Amino acid sequence: MKNILSKKLLIILGSILLVLVVGGFVVVNYLDNYLKEQITNSINENKKSPYRIEIDDVQVRLFPTKVTLEKIKVRTDSISAEESGQPNAKIDVEKVVFKGASLWKYISNGEWHADRLTLQNPIIDIKYLADSTQGVSRAADTVANFVVAPLSVGILEIQNLTGHYQYNFNSIIELKKLDLEIDDARWLKPPTFRFSSDKVQISFEQLNHKTADFVQMVDTLNGTLNAVSFDTSYVDVLRFLDAKLLISAYSMAHKNGTNFKIAEIDYKDNLVKIKNVELSQDLDEKREIKAQQLEAHNLDWQALQRQLIKADKILVFNPDISILKDRNRHGKPTTKKMPYQWKIGLAIDTLQIEKGNIVYSERAEGLDGIGSLAFDSLNMMALNFHNFEESKPTKIKADMYFMKESRIEIEMDMPLNTDTFEGSIKGFCTQIEIPSLNKMLSPITRFEANKGVIKRAEFDAKINDGNATGVFYITYTDLEVTLLKKNSDKRRKFLSGLLNVVIDKNVEGKEGKINYQREHNDSLLRYVWRTIRSGLIASMLP
Repeated sequence: MKNILSKKLLIILGSILLVLVVGGFVVVNYLDNYLKEQITNSINENKKSPYRIEIDDVQVRLFPTKVTLEKIKVRTDSISAEESGQPNAKIDVEKVVFKGASLWKYISNGEWHADRLTLQNPIIDIKYLADSTQGVSRAADTVANFVVAPLSVGILEIQNLTGHYQYNFNSIIELKKLDLEIDDARWLKPPTFRFSSDKVQISFEQLNHKTADFVQMVDTLNGTLNAVSFDTSYVDVLRFLDAKLLISAYSMAHKNGTNFKIAEIDYKDNLVKIKNVELSQDLDEKREIKAQQLEAHNLDWQALQRQLIKADKILVFNPDISILKDRNRHGKPTTKKMPYQWKIGLAIDTLQIEKGNIVYSERAEGLDGIGSLAFDSLNMMALNFHNFEESKPTKIKADMYFMKESRIEIEMDMPLNTDTFEGSIKGFCTQIEIPSLNKMLSPITRFEANKGVIKRAEFDAKINDGNATGVFYITYTDLEVTLLKKNSDKRRKFLSGLLNVVIDKNVEGKEGKINYQREHNDSLLRYVWRTIRSGLIASMLP
């Protein structure tokens, strides 16, 4: 009797187990086909859409829950995309894996929830057929078009993403490799792309950005962003609470002759440290700038997205700057320019330069020789370095050594936010040998100093629409000069003798008038030098 009951029980249990196995197989198989059909139809059902999706296989495992999509392809009907103004998109993903997926929420509400979502080896190729100025926003919206539903996952992981993205007629971004790990990712697709996350860890290799005007390249980036949100409702807005970013080997080459290189950018807790900065330009003036390190304190990342450099303080350490103005090469610009042309907004409370070295050179019109001025051990502090309409004038204080001999101190008020150049400049310099100024003075005055020493000079000028007027006081001794011919460096001996008779060889506190009208293409440094030079010449001549 017991044997009969045992056999019946085993039969019943076996039958139940068989039903469960068969039922589970049927359910899993049904879910495989259902999800594949549901995901495919959700994109392909819109007949007006230029995009179509293909999924090679969908596999569902119930215990533990896991959904795997293999070989996903998105393709574009180019003609339909062009007619609707949509991008031509090609997306290939080797595998998408949902672990801990809430299948019932997707089936009932059309929402994806999972403990972990992994995209393996996605390749993205997106090209806008018409010009688009909102590059990041358009890219995000385009990718969002292929997300089946709103999404929330514990960890969103993207492995080895490569991409090619063209967001207007000639602007192309290429990415060799990108890896992402996003904690608590929330993706809200309709009506606009919104994304948020508690933490984003990112790394990529070789990002290239090419346009008709410039080429930008980044070798590597590794970083972490906390409390991240991105919204394209109106404009691209990326927000985060704090971040750690390390960028290696950034470079930019512009067709106008501007080249920019940075060895490393280290961003942490609103402090940016930039190492080994190199800038070269060949515009109205040929410039080369090198700095060992630059620091930006409390840099506003959101302001950078609006093309506004906003920081409490920027420090530049040990910059070496060389400037060449060739008056034989560059003609006058067609429009009046300020001596500083900021193409982006500035809101820097304090700009500080420590131990800088500047060499300013100039080739005078019609002459071959180049005259140079050297400014060493430059320390400069600029307060309120802003260029908004409501901002106050920038106040600049600087001290340096001139031609390795004379100490100079300068104070300036320079508004950065007006179309007219108004402000003030004052300062003094200590002892210097006058012959060391010959190369910069003789092309204008047509005389050069044989000997003489400036004991002290002081200057004070007001600037109104670029016209500097003021006074220059000088004390010098033992002045002796030679007069030069107009278009050559040959000496005029007879007139030189007469000039030495009439000039004052020794003066104390002699006053000369500062009077200089800014030329259209004067840089700020050149303008300051020429303003001071006008008073120096006036005080030394009879």
